[in-house]
This record gives sequence, C-alpha cells and structure tokens, in this order.
Amino acid sequence: MKKKVLGISIGVVVVILAIIGAVLLQKQASEKKKITAAQNEIAAIEKTTAKDGELSKDVAALYEDKQEFLNKEIKPATIKETKEKLLKKQTEIEKIKREYGKKVTADKAETNIQVLQKKTALANDKLEIQTKTNELFSSKEPALKGDNVKDQLPITVDLKKEKITTVTDELKDNKELKGKWQEAIESILKNATEQVDQVEKIKKLLNESFDGNVPKETVQKSNYDTLNKEIEKVKNEELKTTFTAKLILMKAMIDTQGQINALTQQQKAAEQEVNNALEKAKADANKAVEQATGDDKMLLGYSDDQIEYARVWLTLIGVKPSELHAKVIPAGTPLNPYDAGSVTYPTDAIMLYGGYSAEGQIVYTSNRNGTINVYPVPSHWQIGAEVANDPEKVRALTQGILDQARVVSVDVGNPRDVVDLIRVQK
Repeated sequence: MKKKVLGISIGVVVVILAIIGAVLLQKQASEKKKITAAQNEIAAIEKTTAKDGELSKDVAALYEDKQEFLNKEIKPATIKETKEKLLKKQTEIEKIKREYGKKVTADKAETNIQVLQKKTALANDKLEIQTKTNELFSSKEPALKGDNVKDQLPITVDLKKEKITTVTDELKDNKELKGKWQEAIESILKNATEQVDQVEKIKKLLNESFDGNVPKETVQKSNYDTLNKEIEKVKNEELKTTFTAKLILMKAMIDTQGQINALTQQQKAAEQEVNNALEKAKADANKAVEQATGDDKMLLGYSDDQIEYARVWLTLIGVKPSELHAKVIPAGTPLNPYDAGSVTYPTDAIMLYGGYSAEGQIVYTSNRNGTINVYPVPSHWQIGAEVANDPEKVRALTQGILDQARVVSVDVGNPRDVVDLIRVQK
C-alpha cells in the first residue's frame, strides 16, 4: 500500500515538473521572439538612417549636392521636422535598450542617428547665421541662397557694426562651420563691414563740414571734392540720395561764398567807378556853370526829365497849363486799358496832361536824340459797342494809333518859359 502511494506521488511530481518545463520553454520562446522583434525594429531604424535610407535622404536634402551649402528652398520648419523624426527614432532605441539591455545591439543605429543629428544641427546653425547675414542687406535678392553668393549687395539704411559683429562672433564660435560656405559668409560680412565703415567715414566728414543741417561758412571746394568722391562709393541708393542732398547744400554754400567774393570785388570796382563818375560829373558841372551864360544858368539844378517834360509841352501845346502832370506808362501796358483786345506800348511811354482835360494831353516816347514819337492817344476812349465787343476790331483800332505815331523834334524853348512850366509840374 505504501509503495502504491509513493508511486502516485512521484508521478504527480513528474507531471508538475513537466508542466513547469513546458511553461519555461514557452516563456523563453516568447522572450526570444520579442527580442528578435526588437532587434528587427533597431535594424529598420539602422536602415532608414543609413546612407541610402529615408531619414538619411531627408537630412541630405537640407543641403545642396555637395553637402556644403544649404538647399535653396530650405525652411526652419523642414529642419525642425527632420530633428523630430531623428529624435523619435532615438527615443525608440532608448526604450528598446531599457527593456532588453544587452540582449539587443543598437550601436550602428545610434551612430547613424548621431551623425544625422549632427548634420541637422549644423544645417540649423548655418540657416540661422545665413538668415541673419541676408538681413544685413536692403536688396530683395539674398546675399546667399544655396551656393549662389552675392557679396556686393547694398546694406540696409540703418545697419550698425554691432549687428555685423554679432553674426561674425557666432560664425567664429562654431568650429563646425567651415569650408566654402564659411568663406562665402565671411566675404559677405566683409562687404557689409566695408560699407558701414564707408558710411561712418562720410558722416564724420559731414559733421566736420556742417552745423546741424547748415554747411559751415568755412567749407572749401576740397571738402566738397573729398565728400563727393566718398559718396560715389555708397551702394545703398537711399543713403546716397540723403548724402547727395547734403552735398548739394555744401555746393550751394561754396558757390554763394564765391559769388559773395566776386560781388565784393565788383562792388569795390563799382564804387570806384561811381566815385570817378561823381568826380567827373562834379567837374563837368563846375565847368558847365563856368561856361553857362545868361538864361542857360536858369535851368541849372533842374532834372533832365523836368526840362524834357516842359520842352515837349511847349513844343506841342505851347500854352502854360494850370498844372503839368507827368506819368510813366510801362512797356506792355494796353493803349486802351478798358478793352482786353488792345495792343500794348512797345516801350516805356510818357503821358503829359494838364490840371483838367481841356488843357490837353500828350503821349510820347523819347528817342534820346532831341526827337520824340508822339502817339495820337485820345484822352477819352469812346468806342461804339460794335467795336468794343469785337477784340479784333479793338486791336486794329489801337494798332492804328501806334502806326500813326509821328516823330517830332523838340524845341529847346525859352529857358524862362521852361522854368515857368517846371514850377507848375506836379
């Protein structure tokens, strides 16, 4: 009986051990299967990050063909997206390693990701510096796009050297930035620096030549020539226009000073001529007084115009008026001031008239040779409505008056009569 019980117990143990073994084998098989799946995931990551893998191509697409200059169409969002893809793969590997430890091999995949992350970070650094560099210039076209380098573009109007220095320092601090891309950026920054230096040089010269916005009276043509030469080198047209405006003011001041100097010399010469003429006139007057006899001395002290008006009146009318008025009619004045169609006086004319209309009126121009041109201008314009309403007829009528002018020799007259007329002149 005891043997039978013992045999049953051993059999039960064997069965239990068999079950446990089967479970362990199944668990080992499942674990192995999971490890294999995890390794396959790593292999897939390794493949996509390898040279011809999808992620590797995404990173390569951030650059031009030679992986030196950035892609012409690169955007910050593209770099960000690529960074996130690589980070996601890196996170997946780290999760697998935490779960399976040394049971999986991820060295190659991790190395690939690190290389791609480094290239992506480098692209991001290049893009940031490249963007800041392009912002230094006013041109719509960028100074650097892809491998297209334009290192002679005009700077922005308000560019300061500090902004260039900031970009330059970022370039120097990143030892990974090198090669032809770095050379291009340095060439562009050099252009910007030279332009800022040029602008500062011009501003200094302007400060030396101006008090605020007004040129100093001491500016010389040499100052103008120096500034003009420097302004010609300015590439930004807006800045050049601003500086040129100051240059124009300086030129005006120099020209004005030259004109003042010339006028001063002319004034001195004119004053000398006037003094000489006065001395001569004085001498001639004294001589005339000495030579004048009898009635001739009566006209001494009266002006040529006063004498002329009196002699013309005596020659043409002869009768002494109650008053004698003289009026200068400027050239271009209409003969008939009441009609727009009237022709105008070709030269300055003189109108003489008495104290009232019945005493007479004379309109003439002097030939300055003892003769005058007398115009039959009526004292009162009485034109019929038919003529007054027709500008062409008015023009013909007034032109006829000019055409009827007669030349009259002016009698010198009796000096006593001339003096009598001068005395009633108003």
